[in-house]
Amino acid sequence: MSLKFIHITDSHVGETVDTLLYLYASGRALSAALAHIARHDRHGAAFIAHTGDMICTSSRPESYEGARAIYGLEGEAPAPGPLVSRAHGLDLPWYYIPGNADDRDACRARIFPRGPRHGLFNYSWEVGGIRFLSLDWGAWKTDVYTLEPSAFAWLETQLQQSVPTIILTHHPPVHVGVELFDRMTPEDLPRLQNLIRDSSVKAVFHGHTHYPWETRIGQVPVFGTGSITYRLSYDEGPPHLKLFPPQYRVVTVQDDGSVSTKVWELESPV
Repeated sequence: MSLKFIHITDSHVGETVDTLLYLYASGRALSAALAHIARHDRHGAAFIAHTGDMICTSSRPESYEGARAIYGLEGEAPAPGPLVSRAHGLDLPWYYIPGNADDRDACRARIFPRGPRHGLFNYSWEVGGIRFLSLDWGAWKTDVYTLEPSAFAWLETQLQQSVPTIILTHHPPVHVGVELFDRMTPEDLPRLQNLIRDSSVKAVFHGHTHYPWETRIGQVPVFGTGSITYRLSYDEGPPHLKLFPPQYRVVTVQDDGSVSTKVWELESPV
């Protein structure tokens, strides 16, 4: 029997649903995306995974309260979840993998107060016979990133067990072909790619760039999902903010481990 989940990333919400970020109500955009999912009967998904930068900036930790309210989060599970999103009647399990806008300690304290108060979000869980790994690079307060040695060692240990695996992470473990983004990646990226290429990983899902991508590491598909909030334009002169319709991705994992996806886009920017 196939398994479905929903990938959301980079919402950058503020302290309330109406808080503006660069004159854009990211909270309203996230709420609209959740309402869209609800109208489509949750797409038959088993859970939502939000891969980082849920809040606008780590310097405004009160924004986690805004995100909690928009998602309608309930539950007392430790990181990375599942909590339950009650927004718009979803009642969907919800997992979180932080990004570079997330202070890990503040996120733990405000979203997962029942669990450990410190540390990276490197975790493993199983749903429907598929192992999910939340890979936390450890980078924050910067767009440039490297994989913390402890995170690499953790992933290396996890991938010694050959079971169907999906990796959920914030930063792309690939070059996407755009210099603006590719210059942020670590020099030792091939080391991580070799680890993934020779493993039982079926797919990798990431955020960070705010754009949708589909690339590969060997035969392993790598999917970047478009953001809920604004994007940084890279093809029209100097980089500048640009509005696009909010996106999310519905992922289907078949019994044989093959992965297919569909990007859903709201009709217009909120």
